[in-house]
Amino acid sequence: MAKSYSAILRFGLAFIFLTLPLLSGCGGFKSVKEWAGYPSQDVEEEMVPPEAQQETVMIDGKPYVRSKNPYWLTYPEQPEYIYVEKGREFVPMQRRFIEAIARAVGQEKDKTGGKAIPPDKLQEMVKAEVDRILREQGLGGFVSKAKSEKAPVVGRAVAVVPDVKETPGGMESLNRTLASSLAEALRRQKDVTVIGSEQVGPALAKAQVAGKLTSRANIQALGDQLGVQGLVITKVIPPQGNNPGFLVLEIFDTFQGNKTQSIVEPEPAGVKADAATKFAQNNALRVAGELVNMDWFGRVDFVKEGKVYLNLGQNAGLKVGDRLRVVNPGKEVVNPTTQAVLGYTSDSQVGELKVTELLGNTGAVALSTSGGPFKAGEKVKAK
Repeated sequence: MAKSYSAILRFGLAFIFLTLPLLSGCGGFKSVKEWAGYPSQDVEEEMVPPEAQQETVMIDGKPYVRSKNPYWLTYPEQPEYIYVEKGREFVPMQRRFIEAIARAVGQEKDKTGGKAIPPDKLQEMVKAEVDRILREQGLGGFVSKAKSEKAPVVGRAVAVVPDVKETPGGMESLNRTLASSLAEALRRQKDVTVIGSEQVGPALAKAQVAGKLTSRANIQALGDQLGVQGLVITKVIPPQGNNPGFLVLEIFDTFQGNKTQSIVEPEPAGVKADAATKFAQNNALRVAGELVNMDWFGRVDFVKEGKVYLNLGQNAGLKVGDRLRVVNPGKEVVNPTTQAVLGYTSDSQVGELKVTELLGNTGAVALSTSGGPFKAGEKVKAK
């Protein structure tokens, strides 16, 4: 019995001496945490990607911040973070639900003097908030239309234009590579038709663009000449001092000439052709989504023998039988003191049209059903 006890004691002491270095992490042995397969503290700290840290950069006098890319987990080759203009950061739907419900619950508690809200009342509040958010996001309207209404006009005609005025001479070729790569990627997206690059030069000349290409008047004039509903302006900003270079995509609605979205990506190692191509391919889906979500509209090209000829056809999703409203765009409302644009008045309707014939991919014929006479350049919207 004594021999058995001493053998157990010797085995216990040997086990302790062997495991002490393992537990302490010294003497060349791994710590128990590492031995079990868990990363060390240093590794854990490195697991947080540096791009997840909020950082602001200034481009053309405007702040851009890192934002979560909504397409990161849905589509391959999408970056996890992108740069967007401050105030346009992506807010996940889950966070919108939480914030909205928290506000509603807080307001209800204020009304009841801080008392607990009954479960059935809370459930009603949650449902009301969810319905409101879905309605504001457009998802509720999409579901109802899919069940009871015909689908709206979905196609969009767009053009990709490299901003050569704002791009240094040494970067002009790279900017054209960015524009052509994006145009090629957009052509593979559903419901988007891209105007050929050979049409951009003549349109710029006819539009008599003066000053910044991205000014509201220039965007509208260029949109009229190209006959498109959306424009994507590309820019390449070279590195300056300690600041990295940037690749920029700016998306504009040509109806009012407003910018709807900006996508920016830094290139610390220097801007190169392969980086520009990859940036365009990675963001083509996001750009296409922004373009398709713009309000659909077209233009009157000319009127002859009672027929109204439109400069958009199948490329913009038109079909024979579609009914259109002829409108004058709303006026810009500007604060006289700060000169800030507050918004736009409602469009005024001047008549209605019915599409009777499609002229290939880029034109259509319509007849007046009310109003008129109409003239070239007037805008039309889906009824």
